[in-house]
Amino acid sequence: MTTILLNKEETIEKDADKLVSSADVLINNTISKINYELIKLYWYIGKLVNDYRAQNNSSYGNSVYLMFAEELRIKYGKGFTRRNINNMCLFNKIFENWNLGANFNNVGWSHIRELLKFKDIITINFYLNEVENKNLTKDELINIIKSKSFERTISNQRNSKPQNKIEQKLKDPIILNIGNKKRSEKELEKEILSNISNFKREIGSQVMFFESQYKINIKGLIHKVDLVFFDNDINSYILVDLKINKVTNRDFFQMRMYIDYFNKYMKKDRFNNTIGIILCETKDARIETNDEIYQVKYLNDIPKAKELLRLINENKIILLKTENLKL
Repeated sequence: MTTILLNKEETIEKDADKLVSSADVLINNTISKINYELIKLYWYIGKLVNDYRAQNNSSYGNSVYLMFAEELRIKYGKGFTRRNINNMCLFNKIFENWNLGANFNNVGWSHIRELLKFKDIITINFYLNEVENKNLTKDELINIIKSKSFERTISNQRNSKPQNKIEQKLKDPIILNIGNKKRSEKELEKEILSNISNFKREIGSQVMFFESQYKINIKGLIHKVDLVFFDNDINSYILVDLKINKVTNRDFFQMRMYIDYFNKYMKKDRFNNTIGIILCETKDARIETNDEIYQVKYLNDIPKAKELLRLINENKIILLKTENLKL
């Protein structure tokens, strides 16, 4: 009798879970549609005002605009304050020729208001793609803007040749958000694992964590790769070796050995070649890297804006010196 009751409860629970899953899909699709229509509405209101201002550039026209904003606020609420309508106008101006809906599946008006602080479309598009690909909340978007994600990404792009996919998205320096405290490599790894979602966002948009301290057997000797990921976007494994000290040639050759092993024994035919990241506290411009191995500096936490920009510029100089080694 007890067994029958348990089976019935399990069946009820499974059926309830199925209903919840189906409802989740319906609710999320509806929210997405409402969100898109709201953004489209704001774009058209911005266009309406911009067109009117272009035709009536006078004190009379400004009075009409102020009355228009006040009437909308009274009639439809705080979403139509004068400040928000100005944001709609700016939105329409910046995205004048934008294909509405192209990148707005996961983007809300609160995201767009943060992005309107930028004046160039390249920066805005970068953060739009980050929100869309990583499904970032408004607060998460604010954090990556604060951490200068755009500048850190483009600082890793090389001028001497077209960028490959990893260079188009790899940030340098990487910010771990673990607090400024001296750590051993084992402690550093533990902190990264405890905040693995942040680390995945730092190294890519579609990254899956595979394993830590992954054991590989090379000529009878056991080696351990600190962190192993798979990136669905670039379709390859990413191996991360943690270094709390300055990078050496030995670190480079060790990573080369790990990559060769993965390419030979782990990589499927449909995968691209394995990528290696030597994540270090101090980079060395004398260490020659290539399209598969990258030196990337890490920061425990976000420094002040001026200091972060200095480190980004320093990275460009190191990258240029490293490139000159190959000429």
